[in-house]
Amino acid sequence: MNVPAHTDALFRQAERGVLPLGELFQGAQTLVELGMQQEAIRLYATWIEHTASPAAYAACFNLAVARGNVGDDAGAAGDYLKAIELAPGFVEARLNLGTLYERMNRPDDALAAWQGILADIPDLAAKPALHVQALNNLGRLCEIRKRLPEALDYLTRSLELDPDQPKVITHWVHLRQKLCVWPVYEAFGAVTVAELRRHTSALAMLGASPDPAEQLAASLNFVERKVHAAPEQLAPPEGYAHRRIRIGYLSSDLCSHAVSILTAELYELHDRARVEVYAFSWSREDNSPLRARVVGAMDHYIRIDRMTDEEAARCIRSHEIDILVDLHGLTLGARADILGWRPAPVQLTWLGFPGPTAVPGIDYVVADDFVLPPALEPHFTERPLRMPHTFQINDRRRAIGPTPTRAANGLPEGAFVFCSFNSNFKVTPEVFDSWMRILTQVPDSVLWMVADSDATRANLVREAEARGVAGSRLLFAGRVAPADYLARFRLADLFLDTNPFNGGTTASDALWAGLPVLTWAGQTFCSRMAGSLLRAVGLPELVTHALEDYEALAIALGNDRPRMDALRARLAANRDASPLFDTPRFVRDYEDLLATVVRRPAGVDPVDEPTIARLQEVPAPAQLTLQQESMLSLLRPGMHSIVEVGGATLAQAWRARAPNSHYIAISAAGGAAGDWSTAAIERDAEQLTDADWQQLAAAQCWLFPETLERLRDPWAFLARLRRQALGPVELVACVNNGQHWLLQTLLAAGNMPDRRNLHLFTRAALAALLAEHGFTLIAMTTVNAQQPPPAVLDAIRALAAASGADPELAVQDALPYQYLVRAIAA
Repeated sequence: MNVPAHTDALFRQAERGVLPLGELFQGAQTLVELGMQQEAIRLYATWIEHTASPAAYAACFNLAVARGNVGDDAGAAGDYLKAIELAPGFVEARLNLGTLYERMNRPDDALAAWQGILADIPDLAAKPALHVQALNNLGRLCEIRKRLPEALDYLTRSLELDPDQPKVITHWVHLRQKLCVWPVYEAFGAVTVAELRRHTSALAMLGASPDPAEQLAASLNFVERKVHAAPEQLAPPEGYAHRRIRIGYLSSDLCSHAVSILTAELYELHDRARVEVYAFSWSREDNSPLRARVVGAMDHYIRIDRMTDEEAARCIRSHEIDILVDLHGLTLGARADILGWRPAPVQLTWLGFPGPTAVPGIDYVVADDFVLPPALEPHFTERPLRMPHTFQINDRRRAIGPTPTRAANGLPEGAFVFCSFNSNFKVTPEVFDSWMRILTQVPDSVLWMVADSDATRANLVREAEARGVAGSRLLFAGRVAPADYLARFRLADLFLDTNPFNGGTTASDALWAGLPVLTWAGQTFCSRMAGSLLRAVGLPELVTHALEDYEALAIALGNDRPRMDALRARLAANRDASPLFDTPRFVRDYEDLLATVVRRPAGVDPVDEPTIARLQEVPAPAQLTLQQESMLSLLRPGMHSIVEVGGATLAQAWRARAPNSHYIAISAAGGAAGDWSTAAIERDAEQLTDADWQQLAAAQCWLFPETLERLRDPWAFLARLRRQALGPVELVACVNNGQHWLLQTLLAAGNMPDRRNLHLFTRAALAALLAEHGFTLIAMTTVNAQQPPPAVLDAIRALAAASGADPELAVQDALPYQYLVRAIAA
């Protein structure tokens, strides 16, 4: 096909309004397949402008899809709206519009688009598949938005229309758990209890069943549906000849999340003479201090968000990781297929999922003798690696805020306060029955809980009253800052654990804050977690093994204040020296444990790795220029990753302030990275590869010390930077003022003072460049050099007046030698 000629013919017909619809669709598709997406868009737009057709709504729809595929979301939204205006019953356009709004972070508009399908389409019953899709979209997004009752209602209606939806059943069951709608398993329509149980997620099953066989079956079901067999095993089975163990942590929870709350100090305390620490992460950038701390503690922090599972596995393999530690398990966002490629010779799971994962390629699970006794081993696909005291690490650096008053938290002063801050989905009717009997037997007692949903609170109050307990004896805590959350535990008298899914991080939180925990240990890993913690902190008598004993001990303690005081005093005395909170001892034991399973090729001497720059002590530089001092003052404290374009001129000064941060220098000049950057890309910044951009995607701040104006195309560079950034990104730049009086004088004389500067940015041009790429200017300061002679000032004013500009503003713009800017793109 002669593509240009054919394209011209299509456009000529479209401009005359005579191009048939079918040929429009075929021609546009051909253009897309040839990589000419913009031409396909132009063809659709031309046809719509010049053609009167009752099928114009379909062309608008296709145009919207085409615009969306090239990132023109605003244009796509307008085209979908036009299609809906032309054909109000066009359900597909409404569905796509809602999906587009969700992608544009406009969730309320997305919900409105989908709700409009239910409200405005009279013959929706004749389109059952689209009806179900609309209900499922509404249910999914309502769940994400924590509008749980609405989500449950939409998914119930969806299942009534089509009961054969395993994924929808999975969410339906977990929503019932979160809302404390009991019984969780209740047949309706054509959906049976057996189907509900069969499609319960692995995570939900931990809280739904005390049977280890049923928990394993749920994990196997997940693996069967979601995990794909890899065609290749990447890592050499015999391992690598490394002197230090390369540990890779695989997680999307290296942010303000329970996993990081537990493990933050681990990464800091790893013995770098024994191990080298990598993170392979697809965690959200929440800008929390905890995230900065975790990322800063890694020797190598590698983002795999935009990699496929195979690409991520090959990336891990390329770093010759000895032991890959999966911190995710089967929780939301799991990427189990990475492990199936066997990117490391030894792979284990820990903390993320307190049960059997059944994931092929996972060799071990970190456990201890209590949490995973020998009788439980047949119900795990992983072999246990048993820690000597407890499976769970803790962070001793977690700050506890000032102890608040009971009155400020709505608690009665003289009452015995039972507390359970475990997630609501862990609360079962059996445990709640027991709690109500406990309240009945302990006068002047209350139960203090958390509940994020008003509907959950209402359901729990109703269930209490149905059991003869006044709803006023259930009190609910709101969300507060981490330090205040820990301090709040000190207002309670006894923490009541849940079963079959114990508190893990929450139980540790209570013990760290000094609150005794009462648990009921069952036959599963997740029902024995708190028991492991209590044994490690020296309170084994608070571990019961039957509901009756749990209930009896809670009643006895609730009626015996001196006994409770003694338990609290013993916890306070034991806490810091106990194995549970002796984190350095835990890390040594953990590294010893890993050393027993690491694989090394026989007969090969281990290789010494180079010293990691970021582990060296960084002295403050002896002297900084005014510009360097000014740029440093614009950098936000606590950032974990910085990129400098053009070298590493600020690396030493920044890392002297933030020694654990990552500092990547980009420069085509060999050696320009200096001694103080933690990594270097020796390449022209405008020649970065896709792999380079993957490495840089997690950067929180980009520095341009007189280098932005030296890029050949700063517009394209900033556009790529924004496109690749995985979260909010900051920019700090020192930019020479293209309007400076001396520069303009030299240019007028035919001289170019610095030929490296390819662009001359004025104040307004610089602000426009940043705004065009979504950066909000936070600060702009100036560096002023020598003042111009009065004659030059007069000339500047005269030129400005002649051109209709403000003479005094022209003078102000001509005085700065450089601009220092800080800008943020969300």
